[in-house]
Amino acid sequence: MKPVLLILLLGLYSCSPYPGDLANIASQQFRESGETEETWLHDGELHFSTALEWQKASFQNKRATSSDFLLALDEQGRLVINIADNQSLKIHSEELTRKLNKQFEIIGPAVDNKNK
Repeated sequence: MKPVLLILLLGLYSCSPYPGDLANIASQQFRESGETEETWLHDGELHFSTALEWQKASFQNKRATSSDFLLALDEQGRLVINIADNQSLKIHSEELTRKLNKQFEIIGPAVDNKNK
């Protein structure tokens, strides 16, 4: 089921007519999130980053960015999982982060990784 989530998210993102829109909405989600008790939601800065920048970022940054993308997909009505509460959002954000880490893992020379 969990690999299906990643494939679904990446499929939806790749089929979008304006790929920058999701990143823009996710970035806006980050700016509008304000102060919450959940510090893990803050400091996501990878909305427009490359795979190489993702590889070098902290887990906190990746997880916060993943949550922004999930919130953006939910806002667009393109998410089929329930992220109504912060705990559910955190679990799915961590799963998306692990899947993206696997897809973007460093393999071979740095020049090859820049092309990801």
